[in-house]
Amino acid sequence: MSRPNWSRQLPRPLVIPQVMTLKTLADVRELVERHLPAECREKATWQHVVAQLAKAARGGDTINVVVPLQMVHSATFAFQQA
Repeated sequence: MSRPNWSRQLPRPLVIPQVMTLKTLADVRELVERHLPAECREKATWQHVVAQLAKAARGGDTINVVVPLQMVHSATFAFQQA
């Protein structure tokens, strides 16, 4: 299995006002690990985002992170496209 590449760019930046701008897989990882409450991380929807994030870091398509991320954000954060 290949080594994770967390520096891979997202197809387009996503801005979470007053939190951070997501430009890379590392940014999404930081969002999940540092900014997302534990009770949110335990939900199946966020677990799906985390699974897609791991796949993308190992060469999968980054759009498979962005789409579910945008779908689940509404319950947690307000996104803006950069």
